[in-house]
Amino acid sequence: GKTVTSATIVYHLVQQSQSQVLVCAPSNVAVDQLCSKIHSTSLKVVRLVAKSRETVASSVEFLSLHRLVRQLAQQSKSELYKLLLLKEAHGELSAKDERRFRTLRRSAERAILQNAD
Repeated sequence: GKTVTSATIVYHLVQQSQSQVLVCAPSNVAVDQLCSKIHSTSLKVVRLVAKSRETVASSVEFLSLHRLVRQLAQQSKSELYKLLLLKEAHGELSAKDERRFRTLRRSAERAILQNAD
């Protein structure tokens, strides 16, 4: 009841305002459920998670910003993807590469968030 009602309200807010809507809930489980329901309305949903929760499995992990950034980088075989692979392989990057990585990641995050509903 409550989740479906909330998702329906978000859907109609987006349709009426033609702008983005930020949604929050009191727990990670509640946010996951809400993301799932909103996603089922065909809205473009991006799930934000704390850095410490990026490795925690979730039913809506495919909607998470860090996963979407990786997917975008991988599909384009971009410099960001190469730096991601390098960071995974070695655990860290040089100071210069880390700065470039952060810049590219922020740019990808911005593009993904601007495209969300």
